[in-house]
Amino acid sequence: MTKDKTGVQLNQGHTSTDDYITRTYVLPLLKDEKTRNRLIEEHRACPVGKAPALHKGQPGVEHSKELRTVLDKLRRQPMAGKYVTICKKDFKDYRIGICSGVRGQPVKILEESFSSEEACEHAIFLKRVLELLEKYAE
Repeated sequence: MTKDKTGVQLNQGHTSTDDYITRTYVLPLLKDEKTRNRLIEEHRACPVGKAPALHKGQPGVEHSKELRTVLDKLRRQPMAGKYVTICKKDFKDYRIGICSGVRGQPVKILEESFSSEEACEHAIFLKRVLELLEKYAE
């Protein structure tokens, strides 16, 4: 006799809450083409944000509230299948890796190479946005 998993075992509380947040706060930003393009350009300009360099008098670069909302959603994804930046050679070769989600198993590294960490981070952002839009296509 096999017993069905409970809602707790399936993490339904988190899944339902995450789905609500996605549909209510994230998808409206991404489905509106003008807003989506603005957020993509903001991310391209500064993919990782920058903390203020207080000792040099330079201000920090903080993402807009809307971009932070999207990034927070993308960061909540489970490890299995999650994209990560892999540095193959400092300052020259960055790749996109895909996590297995299983501790100890290697990350699958894609062939496409980027010349900077920022370019790789932005490519990951674009992949995640596209996958999210495909997942919630209606």
